[in-house]
Amino acid sequence: MSSSSPKLRLYQLMAGAEHGGAELFFERLAEQFQRAEIAHAVSIKPYEARMERLSAAGITPHTCHFRPLMKPIDSHHLARQIRAFDPSVVMSWMNRATNFTPAGNWTHVARLGGYYNLKYYRHCDWLVGNTRGIADWLVQQGWPADRVHHQVNFVPAPQRPALQRSQFDTPEKEPLIVALGRLHHNKGFDTLLRALAHTTDGVLWLAGEGPERNHLETLTDDLGLRERVRFLGWQTASECVIAAADLFVCPSRHEPFGNVIAEAFAAGKPVIATRSDGAVEHIEDGSDGVLVPLDDPSTLAEEINTLIANKQTAQTLGKAAYHSWNRLFNPKQVTSDWISFLSEVAG
Repeated sequence: MSSSSPKLRLYQLMAGAEHGGAELFFERLAEQFQRAEIAHAVSIKPYEARMERLSAAGITPHTCHFRPLMKPIDSHHLARQIRAFDPSVVMSWMNRATNFTPAGNWTHVARLGGYYNLKYYRHCDWLVGNTRGIADWLVQQGWPADRVHHQVNFVPAPQRPALQRSQFDTPEKEPLIVALGRLHHNKGFDTLLRALAHTTDGVLWLAGEGPERNHLETLTDDLGLRERVRFLGWQTASECVIAAADLFVCPSRHEPFGNVIAEAFAAGKPVIATRSDGAVEHIEDGSDGVLVPLDDPSTLAEEINTLIANKQTAQTLGKAAYHSWNRLFNPKQVTSDWISFLSEVAG
């Protein structure tokens, strides 16, 4: 893969958290741009692990603290970094990085993975939504339709082996249910635990960290599920967690895109997801996955029981999911689409 436009000089800004879906995709896309030999630089918060991963990919990250209370200082520092690179496009990720992006002789593209407050985006030239729902919503909010672009995320094909069940005291013959994400109310893991209480088979691996961890562990005990639930903590190699699964569940109350769904598709796993925005947009119910209502433990439990009992159905769903990944979320195609768009809008 090579750059289609010599005028494209791209500078990306990520001021997100240490862990998260958008942050992970930012790293993946930066690596793909590097491989495509795009003239490319980034500024990030100085999280050591992210800096190491980017450096290992051949990217030397600039750093900025993106502190709201120190915005004049940090903005000045950031502007010097950007102007020294002389980009044709600056792409900011989410609210804070967008708010810190200085004006300049470049095209400002902001990438949105949710329904964000648009007061932070008034000075942008283009907005990119990673679902059609977000892109349509931006137009509904009054943003010019000819300055809105839809571009999905990609996820790579699994490259590393599955985690061994023995690492988390899980019997080899027990059906393994996997769920993964930030332990936050929006992710609906409490619904999944309540559903699990209505099933008879299966061990759940719940991978992630977040503010809901204590609540979820207490709920696990209250439901009598301590022997069937393993809290894995944050797992950097999510593909290794998903690769171990017999069944992947995304129980989110709010999930604009759903990177984890695409990752499960890439691994060829049968997926059950709630009817959040991203799942509805990307899963064809009964064909390459199963959709259930939000906050409905009973229906979720029924579908878990069905797929555990019917291995052939689960395998058929998994195969169809892999084909959907190759069609929708393949890194080569998605990266090429990003480069074409950014080259077209480059100032």
